[in-house]
Amino acid sequence: TDDFCGAVLVCSWPMPPEVALAYAKLSASLRAALPPEAYIYPASTLHCTVATLRAFTGGPLDTDARRLLVAAWTPVLEAARRAPEWPKGEFQLRMGPPTLEGAAGIFRYEDSDGAVWAMRRCLE
Repeated sequence: TDDFCGAVLVCSWPMPPEVALAYAKLSASLRAALPPEAYIYPASTLHCTVATLRAFTGGPLDTDARRLLVAAWTPVLEAARRAPEWPKGEFQLRMGPPTLEGAAGIFRYEDSDGAVWAMRRCLE
């Protein structure tokens, strides 16, 4: 919506089909157990966040501000991707169990081969 605007660098999106299927079963159980006001993200939104460039809770951005955000981050992301340390090809993540953090449930990932760590280093 126009009320929220964020920017995140993600990997593992879309999730593999077996992860989406397992999450569909979990979300069905959550819908049955939680009050109707609870928002359960669809499986299509699952991802692993590498970096939050702008939190969606930062408020709305008009069209010009969104263009400025993209213009500011595009060269940074392009330079990071060109870095020799940027992971090439496939990498390994292991999804942990869901945990509650504040008002949200999240999945933590084990960065099995250090690819996410390497991406974050390239962004520094």
